[in-house]
Amino acid sequence: MDYPIVFIPGLFGSLGDDVIKGTGDFSFGFAERIYRPFIEILNAMGYEEDVDLFISYYDWKKPVLEAVDKYLFPYIEKIKEKTKRDRIILIGHSLGGLLGRAYISYFSPSSVDKLIMIGTPNLGAVNAYYFWSGGKLPYSKIEDNILYNGLKLGFMLYYHLFKDINHIEALRGIFPIVKDLLPSYGYGNYLFYEEAGIRKEISIGNMSMKNEFLNELDRKTIHPGKLYIIGGKGVFTNKEYLVDIKNRGKIKWKDGKPIKAYRTNYGDGTVTTFSTLGHLGGENIVLEGNHTDILYRSKDYLSSILEKPIVSHVQEEKIEKAYIIFIEGCDKIDIRTSQISEISSKDIDIIDDRIQAIKLSNNKFWILVTGDEDLEVELDVKPIGKVKPKIYKKIIDKKNI
Repeated sequence: MDYPIVFIPGLFGSLGDDVIKGTGDFSFGFAERIYRPFIEILNAMGYEEDVDLFISYYDWKKPVLEAVDKYLFPYIEKIKEKTKRDRIILIGHSLGGLLGRAYISYFSPSSVDKLIMIGTPNLGAVNAYYFWSGGKLPYSKIEDNILYNGLKLGFMLYYHLFKDINHIEALRGIFPIVKDLLPSYGYGNYLFYEEAGIRKEISIGNMSMKNEFLNELDRKTIHPGKLYIIGGKGVFTNKEYLVDIKNRGKIKWKDGKPIKAYRTNYGDGTVTTFSTLGHLGGENIVLEGNHTDILYRSKDYLSSILEKPIVSHVQEEKIEKAYIIFIEGCDKIDIRTSQISEISSKDIDIIDDRIQAIKLSNNKFWILVTGDEDLEVELDVKPIGKVKPKIYKKIIDKKNI
């Protein structure tokens, strides 16, 4: 029997009023360029949105169990009622896979025919420690994928520029999800310091920063016949940190401040292969590629798992450069690339499909422009009265990832 698919995007993959007020109904938002090609792959297998293919958006800032309870669980109940099916197939990318695991473990295991996780940090990710303990992104060069890098940096800049959220405790309050992404006990020790030239590991069980959610979830088992895990390799990924322990015990860097990251190429640039596969069993597939590449490169495996042939070719877009732009206090904006696009304070009217723009409030915009390595962007901003608009622009290309 064919069952409907519910796709759960990852961190930063949903945008709407629940995530940032004023951004309207749920959508992929700036992650559209990441996830639309994947949805088109499923379309090419014969799945149709709102018929037997559904997207479960959610507020990814919330803890996993809270997000499942508020968004995924009730949405699946509606889907089962609409499709007259008692079971669904869950496909989760990155964080979305953890929502899928939590759903099948705590909510309704009988409702899931298959759980397919792609690039999911099943044992956590060390980059979460850098944010949760210190309130910082690990480094500027954190993602092999330019668009995903821009997406992550854009959200952090929004809270920095417009919400003035910088203090560690305030950041934890805004992003409690990060605690659920810390390495679990199953990951093992990931911090160490050196004393007289000797490496000394900090026991993960003795750290103040613990992931109670994953530690408990790891005790749950999923029937191996339901589980399919797709991971990535070949991209250097942070695995552990050398830390300075001089200021241990303080609110910031309580378990040690990272001074050097050690990496492995058994990972997708975001999650290590070891963490993705975890100790869960099921059918495991490892592909060459970064955190988003493996979404598209999984198509043949998905076709086999779902027993659905791919009947048409899906073209992947090559993105080599991105502009992240925030503008406040403007009456009208002209953005010039190879064509001319206009964004005004009243309407967003874009004729260049490389430009995505979201109005955050009156006269305040968040703009993402992507293209090849030759992409150049010019701005002509008309102020409101005599007050000079505030403009912040960040360029991401192969030089800074």
